[in-house]
Amino acid sequence: MRHLPGLRPARARLPAIRARRLNAGGAPACYQPRLFQVTGRIGRVRYFAYSIAPVLLNLGVWVCVAQGWLTVPANLGSLSLLLTVAMLAVIASRRLRDIGWPWWLAALLFVPSLMSAFVPMFGALQLLPALMSTALSLIPGSKLANRDGAPPCPNTRLTVAAACLWIVLSGASLWVVLSLR
Repeated sequence: MRHLPGLRPARARLPAIRARRLNAGGAPACYQPRLFQVTGRIGRVRYFAYSIAPVLLNLGVWVCVAQGWLTVPANLGSLSLLLTVAMLAVIASRRLRDIGWPWWLAALLFVPSLMSAFVPMFGALQLLPALMSTALSLIPGSKLANRDGAPPCPNTRLTVAAACLWIVLSGASLWVVLSLR
């Protein structure tokens, strides 16, 4: 098929990344995800490893405030919580992209929790964040490239170690709760 001068074929107008995905021979085997990246896919281990960062950041702010090392205005607690929720929503949306589900389902993790401050909720709606987190933790992502890109590269030892921090943090939280009784 001939092309008119000055007009490029539709495939040439696509961004380079999308064109690579469309080319069977030129598609990348995997890509290395970054922590503060908004797009792309992450696997189950990276989901745990990346979600520990905003939680520890928020915990660090609250420890500094509780110890008196940091004097802050009253609305910093709300700002810190909203920042943590936003970062966790981005991480969850990247995990949803790996599974092949729509990214906006990440709102199911946080909307019931944020609404509970204003509306008392009962029943299955309260279980929705726990069910969604379990699904994100257990359902494997696709091994092949999907509409959101190539699969992430294999996990490094540092990523696995960061994911294991959730076990340590959960155990420490349980110990603190039980020791306060």
